[in-house]
Amino acid sequence: MKIANIVPIRRPFDITVKIPASKSNTNRVLLLGALCDGPVRLINPLISDDTKAMASCLNELGIRVTTEEKEFVVDGSISDVKDKPYKLNADLSGITIRFITALACIVPGQQTITGEHGLNRRPIGDLVDALRSLGADIKYLDKEGFPPLRVDSSSLSGSGLEMSGATSSQFLSALLMISPLLGKKIHIKIRGKQISTPYIDMTIKVMKRFGVSVANDDYQSYEINPQEYHNHVYHVNGDFSSASYFFAAAALNESKVTVDNLRRVTKQADKEFLKILGDMGSKVEYGKSKVMLRGAGVKPMKVNMEKCPDQAMTLAVLAAFADGETTIDGISSLRIKETERIIALEHELAKMGIRTASTEDSLTIYGGRPKGAIIDTYGDHRIAMAFAIAGTRLEGQRIINPGVVNKTFPSFWEKLAKITPVETIDIKKSNIVLIGMRGTGKSTLGRIIAKKIGMDFVDTDDFIEKKNNMNIKKAVEAKGWAYFRKLENEAIKTLSSKKNTIISTGGGAVLDPKNVQNLRKNGVVFMLQADPGVLAQRIRAYGRLPSLTGHDSVQKELEEVWRDRREKYFASADFIIDTSGISPNKVVSGIMEKLETI
Repeated sequence: MKIANIVPIRRPFDITVKIPASKSNTNRVLLLGALCDGPVRLINPLISDDTKAMASCLNELGIRVTTEEKEFVVDGSISDVKDKPYKLNADLSGITIRFITALACIVPGQQTITGEHGLNRRPIGDLVDALRSLGADIKYLDKEGFPPLRVDSSSLSGSGLEMSGATSSQFLSALLMISPLLGKKIHIKIRGKQISTPYIDMTIKVMKRFGVSVANDDYQSYEINPQEYHNHVYHVNGDFSSASYFFAAAALNESKVTVDNLRRVTKQADKEFLKILGDMGSKVEYGKSKVMLRGAGVKPMKVNMEKCPDQAMTLAVLAAFADGETTIDGISSLRIKETERIIALEHELAKMGIRTASTEDSLTIYGGRPKGAIIDTYGDHRIAMAFAIAGTRLEGQRIINPGVVNKTFPSFWEKLAKITPVETIDIKKSNIVLIGMRGTGKSTLGRIIAKKIGMDFVDTDDFIEKKNNMNIKKAVEAKGWAYFRKLENEAIKTLSSKKNTIISTGGGAVLDPKNVQNLRKNGVVFMLQADPGVLAQRIRAYGRLPSLTGHDSVQKELEEVWRDRREKYFASADFIIDTSGISPNKVVSGIMEKLETI
């Protein structure tokens, strides 16, 4: 598997970084370019996986988009779309699938719209419902509320709709951008509070640059009259989202960074992150097309990040180093991003020895002294970049699948190397190791995976019993746990030399660092996790093993063991898979997805 190894800095730095353009800006202008008659030139756009996905979908529809040096040129328009079937693949780009779904409803033909597996798990129901209320004919081709979709309508007859403001601002942005072409006044009413309002401001501002106005009543309702977009040359602004990682690195390391290609006056949401760092004590200065930050360290705080949720992960990583309790709220939208980002943050911070607590809308980080860890990116570019910043301070911070940054910031590792050395290495491991508490399903799942991918399977407890001609329960009752642990150490040392084998370990294997070291030599380590209450039910079903604590209650025993071993489990894991309330086949699918990324 590919891993980025980050070397911690030895002294404060003073660097200048030129940041790439905004993904949000680039994709909005690409869509508006398709809604114009005549060419639209995007100067200095972001060219990344997400913007290539948008350009690819437009090209597939017959709307010609070309890539020139430091430019996108949209030569075609929706008038070029023919009445025929289309297959549109948004790759892993959430913004693309949302904008293209709205566009598909007003052009000829039948559009089948999909994405790669991770994107097809992200909900799109609120946007589909809104488009249907305007008269769109849209069908789900698999799971209700999720891509893939088929769009059979080529015009929209409705004039008003109501939608929730609590999910994604991209749903509303998609509707706003197509509304001027519907031939009638469109009225959009928002239920509840609109999240991520700076992104709505960005959409309205870009539309205005193309000659279209939107009436916005305090983010609760919008009116759009019939209007025409006019062709334009558009200079895309630098991206505050990408810049934020370098501001964070400077704050954490009490250093100075100057970021080129940023404008002080902007509608970009992540500019707000500078204010948060300023509240921690860092000093911010604005120049002509640049921003300088002089870092002053980090401290615990309570902050609402509803307007800039993408940087909640960066702040959570910084909070790991702050001596105290940090609470980030207003972040419910993180649960429906590239991955379930709040759970991902909890798991990866736990690997670093940092305790967290969460609600539906918040995350609390109990900062202190984090340790370097091997970080799973979950296929999420922002997790990779946020946790990479911790590597500027920590020995042993490694990022799995570093190429995920290509989604929005292909040159991220090159830019980070201006601060400290970054080495991308390819580690070859042939074994799959399953660790976790009793009852998490290690043996059952290991056998299923082994059969599925043609690997050998070994359960360490079975191996010990056969090799020593003994029953573990009776041996522990007669000679104690220390005797068994010695046999376990010997078994793991032997098994770790195997190849192409799935190794299911006993629950206590991680207690000895030598076991972990041996298992990791040639194995990718999956930690299987489940709630102690779920584990207690499973254990009762197949009979209780020797007691570890003396508790009469299985659940109380498991709760105590989990408290004692939790940190060791997380620190030993490459990947974490929750098996609570999930069928074995779905858990296996989750593990297989992880294996595909490496």
